[in-house]
Amino acid sequence: MANSSFAIWALVAVVWLTPGISSADLVGYKAKPSSTNLTISSIVEKMPVAPTIISYLMQWNGILSDRPQTERKKPILGEKHEPILWAMNAAAQAYSSQGQYEQAESTYLKIIEISGILFGEKNTKSLAYKASLGVFYAEHAKYDKAEPLLNEVLQDRRTLLGEKSLATISSMSDLVVLYAAQGRYEQAQQLLTNAVKIGRPLLGDNHPIILSFINRLAVIYRDQGRYDEAEKIFVTALDNRRTKLGAGHADTVQSMNDLGMSYTRQKRYSDAEPLLKKAFEIRSKQLGEEHLDTLESMHELGVLYASQNRYEQAEPLLLKAYEGREKRLSAGHPATLDSLEHLIKFYEAWGKTEQADQWRAKTTPKKSQK
Repeated sequence: MANSSFAIWALVAVVWLTPGISSADLVGYKAKPSSTNLTISSIVEKMPVAPTIISYLMQWNGILSDRPQTERKKPILGEKHEPILWAMNAAAQAYSSQGQYEQAESTYLKIIEISGILFGEKNTKSLAYKASLGVFYAEHAKYDKAEPLLNEVLQDRRTLLGEKSLATISSMSDLVVLYAAQGRYEQAQQLLTNAVKIGRPLLGDNHPIILSFINRLAVIYRDQGRYDEAEKIFVTALDNRRTKLGAGHADTVQSMNDLGMSYTRQKRYSDAEPLLKKAFEIRSKQLGEEHLDTLESMHELGVLYASQNRYEQAEPLLLKAYEGREKRLSAGHPATLDSLEHLIKFYEAWGKTEQADQWRAKTTPKKSQK
């Protein structure tokens, strides 16, 4: 038992002592690593012992289950032990990043169970952990599980905290992303407009959260083919993020990548290329080539080259992006299927019909699993 205690508190010490980490980073907010701000998810993702540590943490399951029925509603931890929940949340993120989705889901569910016992199911801390699970489901296209959970969190936060709360605004943002991913643009835009209306007086025009909302609105316009409207907003978001956060910040790079994608779709290749190349370069350096954000940039740069008939440059990027997405997400995830469809079109355009047919053969079974 001494070894397990050491492993638990070793991870807790990392959580507790690492600068730039707040509870908001760990429970319901998706902080992205930058050159100056490490997050717990980026730390744990690089720790090969994470699965071993989580196995020790999950022994709390046994503690809960073995207690007499009449005692199970009593807290077994105290406020001072909350870092254990943070560590479990970080380990769940590590499982997800390694493609171990069942382990990630079960860990999130256990966190919610324990936090409910500690703080109550409607407590703001418990709701933050529920939001983390909802975002996890949304990221992995489990929309039928994500939507009711994220809606529940939003309603409970409205009741507990009111509309003018960052946590409530964060829940609105989570649902915007969910709706947009499903092509429910009208609902997404309505909720996003409401979030900006509430958040702008509280935070100011150039707060990172408001800039994130503005960029998200541009993405919605772009995906609807409203390119002129999207471009104006993208340029504003990119300029403000570059000034406020720096050229290498993850949010700035996201705007850079999004604007580049918009230019590619309009066949404005000379405008798109420097943006997409720079985004890929920064993400590769900061996050590594297997990170989902890097894979996004890799895919979009490959699409750009393919659109210009630069086939030899496009092929390795498109292939690697597909392989990475299949590994990190799943074969039936929308992003993986998007990579697959682009590979088919790519080989057809290149005149390599045999390769196109081989990739097309993957399409039907993948879509049936979705």
